[in-house]
Amino acid sequence: MQIVLDAHIPFASDIFSKMGEVHAVAGHDIGPETVKNADMLVVRSITRVDKELLNGSRIRFVGSATAGTDHIDTEYLSGSGVQFANAPGANADSVVEYVLASLALLSSKSGEHLLEKSIGIVGCGNVGGRLADLCTALGMAVFLNDPPREEEEGSALFTPLPELLERCDILSIHTPLINIGRHSTLDLISHEQIGLLREGTWLVHTARGGVCNEGSLLRARREGRLSGLVIDVWENEPFPNSQLMEAADVATGHIAGYSIDAKRRGVMMIREAASRFFESSGTSAESAGDPIERTITESGRATSETGHLDSVIRQMVAIRGDDQRFRAAMARTEDRTLAFHTYRADYPERYSFSAYRAPATSTDARISSGAQILIALGLQSPG
Repeated sequence: MQIVLDAHIPFASDIFSKMGEVHAVAGHDIGPETVKNADMLVVRSITRVDKELLNGSRIRFVGSATAGTDHIDTEYLSGSGVQFANAPGANADSVVEYVLASLALLSSKSGEHLLEKSIGIVGCGNVGGRLADLCTALGMAVFLNDPPREEEEGSALFTPLPELLERCDILSIHTPLINIGRHSTLDLISHEQIGLLREGTWLVHTARGGVCNEGSLLRARREGRLSGLVIDVWENEPFPNSQLMEAADVATGHIAGYSIDAKRRGVMMIREAASRFFESSGTSAESAGDPIERTITESGRATSETGHLDSVIRQMVAIRGDDQRFRAAMARTEDRTLAFHTYRADYPERYSFSAYRAPATSTDARISSGAQILIALGLQSPG
């Protein structure tokens, strides 16, 4: 069996080598000639999979090690008899941890206590649902909006979008990008919706470019309605809006879900789906590498519970470094497409919170609940 896969998917070559002959190719170099004689294709979101790519090939299975399917013409695959699998939920914890790292940074910068704020979560699937559970466990007031889920489950758990926008201190967006229909999310958060927000609201956007109208975000930021702004996804990737990037507190290049654990989980989900399709024996998840326990250290600079949370989370999610590298990459080259893709391909190793052990509870009364908070976030108990 011939298998073509994106060379920048960690663990993929080793995992899929048990199924056949692997050809690892950079995602942006995967073209019709690359896949012509292949039986299986495994991609990331960088590769558009459609008739133009697959026509005339012998591809029978396409896997995308991502939650989203914007880059996949699923209708064409279905009509052509090509099996498709993706990895919904594989990166949920990673995205949630990115959101929490961003909020901890904003909290530290502003001096405002994160856990005393209310959060509105728009889109309550794998990521939004996980974020809601954690924020609830931390004692935050949580408001949820998800019209498709509300139709199925009733309105008891959900808040209409206008009401949610008026009541939350933090807005976190987690919907897919849907261009048509009554549940369209294109420009879901635009000028009208932002006008309902309280002045000083924090907004974190890790969904899909196009869900938030970038012109409206920029205007709200300049007018002071948004005192905190974090953006990981962009309308015109790989060409991020330079003005919005400059205005944001945190700007990164679609890497919120890029923890090592998320990538490993996504690859294994595709491997298992391919094994079932080809009736092949699978490899165990352990072949992708076992988690390594890491220990968090106390920060001498933390002078409050808010500072403590930020100082600990930054050891796991280097959000400041992610932001600085992205700005530098976008500024230093005329080939922004290459810079954007290189930034993502060369993203440093990041591990999930569950790979870390929380530090022992501090004797300082100002931060005495820090370890308990971190355990609630998924870290292991202090040794």
